[in-house]
Amino acid sequence: MNQWDMLSSRFGAAGVRFVLHEADAEATCRENARRLCAEGCRHLMVIGGDGTVNEVVNGIMESGADVRDLCLAVMPLGRGNDWARTHNYPKKIDKCVEMFLRGRFMRHDIGKVQTLRENAPVATRYFVNIAGFGFDAEVIYDTVYNKPHFMGISVYILSLLRTLFHYKSTPVEIVSPDIAYQGETFLMVAGLCQYNGGGIRQAPEAQPDSGRFHVVVIPKVSKAKVFSLMPYMFSGRHIEKSNGLVKSFRTNQLTLKVAELYRGEVEGELLETGDYQITLLPGAFQMLTNREN
Repeated sequence: MNQWDMLSSRFGAAGVRFVLHEADAEATCRENARRLCAEGCRHLMVIGGDGTVNEVVNGIMESGADVRDLCLAVMPLGRGNDWARTHNYPKKIDKCVEMFLRGRFMRHDIGKVQTLRENAPVATRYFVNIAGFGFDAEVIYDTVYNKPHFMGISVYILSLLRTLFHYKSTPVEIVSPDIAYQGETFLMVAGLCQYNGGGIRQAPEAQPDSGRFHVVVIPKVSKAKVFSLMPYMFSGRHIEKSNGLVKSFRTNQLTLKVAELYRGEVEGELLETGDYQITLLPGAFQMLTNREN
């Protein structure tokens, strides 16, 4: 029995009524979510990984509908399931079904990134996990454009190591009501949730209903220092172990001003390049969780 047969069987046995909308591309997921929300649907489930969840979230937010009463569930069957880590999803999909049947939802913050050129927005992308810039996005760029023959966490680590040897920090100015920062920057992340890159706990203080991003900034740093911090990034202890090098703060809005190419990504999806304005939309809709609080 494949995963979908198991899911549909379990849903049917539990009396869960559903209509399946198959998508042959992520863009189809986005269009399906946009259309369904506009038609009044308020109960959706995503079966896939972080990229698929991101497409559906963007479709929801682009629908123009009032989605404050919308409930979104996730069955994490993709290669990357980092959003689900913060929400304590079980690793086995049948246990995720049991979690769904318990029906614990929480009101979830949403991030909005606008790419700016000449101070005008040229592209918008929404996210529910982490927005990453600089080195973080260059690793995604390498992963996407080197077309690996195998997939998984090993591909991300391979791209991380390959990118590390040629990446150069970029001058960045961060403008926020809560901090002013300017300098050469290795990477910056704005987290609603805590994990990306297949289990790297980049934003360890992020909470998806706090009304604030956890922003982490690593200034220009030697390759040796990156290697020394890397083991701590999986546990989220890289901030405390950096001896003050790694900066972090909480805010609901910030703008990144750059003088040269500085890539960005959300949930593994690359952004249009330019300056970036990042805004938090509190409690936009409800998402299935396995968190205790």
